[in-house]
Amino acid sequence: MVTPRIKRDAQGTIEVRPKCRDIRLAAHRDAAIYSHYSDILTRVYEEEVDRLALNRVITAFRSVPNGGTNIDYAGEVFRYIDSHRPCVALAFDVKEFFDTLDHQLLKERWCRVLGVERLPEDHFALFKNLTEYCWAPREDVYRVFGISRHNPKANRRRQICSPKAFRNSVRGGGLLKFNPKKGKGIPQGAPISALLSNIYMLDFDRKVSEEIKRLGGIYRRYCDDIMIVVPPGSREEAERLVHEEVQAVRLELNGKKTDRVVYEGEPGQPAEIPKNESGFSTVIQYLGFTFDGSKILIRLGSLARYYSKMRAGVSLAKQTQRKQNRKEADQGLPASRLRTRKLYLRYSYLFDRRKGKGRREQNAQGNFLTYAYEAARKLRSPAIKKQVRRHWKKLQSEINK
Repeated sequence: MVTPRIKRDAQGTIEVRPKCRDIRLAAHRDAAIYSHYSDILTRVYEEEVDRLALNRVITAFRSVPNGGTNIDYAGEVFRYIDSHRPCVALAFDVKEFFDTLDHQLLKERWCRVLGVERLPEDHFALFKNLTEYCWAPREDVYRVFGISRHNPKANRRRQICSPKAFRNSVRGGGLLKFNPKKGKGIPQGAPISALLSNIYMLDFDRKVSEEIKRLGGIYRRYCDDIMIVVPPGSREEAERLVHEEVQAVRLELNGKKTDRVVYEGEPGQPAEIPKNESGFSTVIQYLGFTFDGSKILIRLGSLARYYSKMRAGVSLAKQTQRKQNRKEADQGLPASRLRTRKLYLRYSYLFDRRKGKGRREQNAQGNFLTYAYEAARKLRSPAIKKQVRRHWKKLQSEINK
């Protein structure tokens, strides 16, 4: 899966970098087994988190860590920044997180949360299955079985193939690929992988949290995104601490994604790059939002993905309508118009629950606009609404092309 990473530097120049995520989806039976053991490990993991007083520190892949969402977690950090000026916000990103988890360390942490010296046979079998995983690329499998990647459920297809066809055409056809990194990596996307990544980072979370508290700051981690806010005089010590502890768990930071922002003056005052300093910026990015000291915005990459999905959705709707119109022409019927109800529900403000209570479609989870309006409300940021105010015109423009 490739997603754009869009970042604006101190001079206002926009840089676009693609970010590749190799998502591995488990077969139904394997997914059920993973989920069962995830439930077992979650209980003992949460007990350990409580014991170490890390409930507010670890926010990813937990049912209700602080009773909130990414909007709440980002808002907590941004409010802390404004109420503790002058301060420095440091955002770090772990390079190839799931792909580089060390197997030996993972097994040790797994044993520790279970309170055993050796993994029980069933847990060890699961450990081997996850660390010695294999997969088949979706595009190759679709090609072998003649499945459209744009409409894989065509002709009421409920599964890709039968077990026999899988053995003959996928395994027998040499389509399986195996974990390329010896002693490292688990599949990102398995129902238990997210929990195991948190178990793996327990020692890191405990040590960094304790030391950052000692420095008078806060530490938060969401999967491979690390956020630290400390007084200006503690910046170098905090950075050194993170680098040392990341190395201690045999991982590596992505240096190109490290953000350093100094917030001075009164709350609401924009950040500025310190004089005679390099490696600093004026905007911190965290959990899909940016904060420059004066306003909170949705990250540019998230907006770009939303508009890209909008264009793709409209294009697919038009292709479907053209097919329908050809059938109508063959039957001597007048051509019907493009159906826009689903497009509006998926890509416009018409899905906003506050504007459409009681509609049957409101049982769904929402769309990007729902999320944006909720973020604007919770973060008290009118600027977020301004970011998406042109979405209706853009949607109409795509429909009318």
